[in-house]
Amino acid sequence: MINKLRRRIILINMLLVGGVILIVITAVNINNYTDSIRMLERSMNQVLDKNGHDSPPEGMLPRDDSTDEALPEDIKKFEKRGFDDDSPMQISSYIIVTVDSDGNITDTQENNVTMDEDDLEACVETALKSGGKSGQIPEYSLMYVYSDFMGQQKLIFASNSSVFSSLRSSLLISGLLFLGSLAVIFLISLLLSGLAVKPVKKAWEQQKQFVADASHELKTPLTVILANNNIMMSHKDAQVRDEQQWLESTQEEANHMKQLIEQMLFLAKSDAGNTQVQLSDADLSEIAEGAALNFEPVAFEKDMMIDTDITPGIILRANTTQLNQLVHILIDNAVKYGDNGTTVTIRLRRKNDRAELSVNNFGNVISKEDLEHIFDRFYRAEKSRTTKGYGLGLSIAQRIAQSMNGKLTAESSEESGTTFTADLKIG
Repeated sequence: MINKLRRRIILINMLLVGGVILIVITAVNINNYTDSIRMLERSMNQVLDKNGHDSPPEGMLPRDDSTDEALPEDIKKFEKRGFDDDSPMQISSYIIVTVDSDGNITDTQENNVTMDEDDLEACVETALKSGGKSGQIPEYSLMYVYSDFMGQQKLIFASNSSVFSSLRSSLLISGLLFLGSLAVIFLISLLLSGLAVKPVKKAWEQQKQFVADASHELKTPLTVILANNNIMMSHKDAQVRDEQQWLESTQEEANHMKQLIEQMLFLAKSDAGNTQVQLSDADLSEIAEGAALNFEPVAFEKDMMIDTDITPGIILRANTTQLNQLVHILIDNAVKYGDNGTTVTIRLRRKNDRAELSVNNFGNVISKEDLEHIFDRFYRAEKSRTTKGYGLGLSIAQRIAQSMNGKLTAESSEESGTTFTADLKIG
């Protein structure tokens, strides 16, 4: 699934970015082509003006300043036609053709080029039929410009091969640039997709591990329950009091399953952001003192002591139930994994706008490797699983701390023992 997602990201990136680059390249090439055609047409008009209309048409009267207003408008336009002698001539090979009203060629002016008479007539016929002022004749690789001035119809023909040669070169370069861009985009997308799917991959792996661990934890009580039921079913004539042992075992395992499912539901809701809780002023000092008293009988059974150093009157704006759950998880963890005859120390202090709750015990030292995963779900530093638990308590405690803009950390050493510290925001 992850590889499929990564391929989709790469494909989408290449399509989007490649599409934009292709549009830009196409627009640039179209613009260059139209500019080249426009420049060629302008040059042909300049040639036509200089060589085709260098004197007034036959029959046109000479300029008379005294009768300027009476001159035909076309004569005024002709006299006002200006030629910029400094303008560069971009073409040196062309043919200027003069035609009559019937489209017959009356005069031909060739410059550095010759053309078969039949081909020239065909080109003239094509140009006149089009009815445009300019155009292309692909069969002969020619471009033409048409001029009708005072009854004089003139056509100039010039090769457009340089324009299309330039276009082909531009398209070739653009194609190479486009392919090179795609290669670069692919490499960048490959790198970015790897970074993009990294958290997804991690979440997917955690989810698979979570399902596998949950299945394992649920399998044990289910196996016991089914075994107890099979035993009771085999004793068809037995009374309830005779099966009390199996009933109690079934009840205990069912309670364990219920607890596990509730813990998994809490974490699932936390992941989805659906843990909507009511906040109130919660006295963390009282909660810590009460939890310490509750665990004294459990500690007494292990010949352990619970020592408290709790600053009174530390009030937090939090959910009382979750705060109580956080404190109970930390103390329960300390008593459960502490060595017999040792002391569990509970400290609560106020540091500016923060409350620091720490629970310390002495037992097996948690290795650095285990500390990195101690808050992972179903993770237990005690691999033998001789102590009851599902490995979800610390994950839940961490989520509760985070929901109160705090954090939960752990330290462990032979000299100082193991300490879990909850740093919580006051107010």
